Amino acid sequence: MTAQKRIQKNLANWDRAARVVAGLALLLYWALSGNMGWWMPIVGTALLVNAAMGTCGLYALLGISTCPIKHPPKTSGTKADE
Repeated sequence: MTAQKRIQKNLANWDRAARVVAGLALLLYWALSGNMGWWMPIVGTALLVNAAMGTCGLYALLGISTCPIKHPPKTSGTKADE
């Protein structure tokens, strides 16, 4: 089977923009302030990756979506689903 799994987007444009701003702010603060902790570059980078992909793993686990586009329900592709 050549079906490709697609990760559904669950971030709205405003949510993505907020993550870019927060991620860049964390990375800039960390870079300019010196040794302020190991977590800042990790969280900042994670926020930027989430914004670039349009998905958030935590949102997916909790069933949250700020994306205005509604996705159709997933089917397993078996004959019983037809």
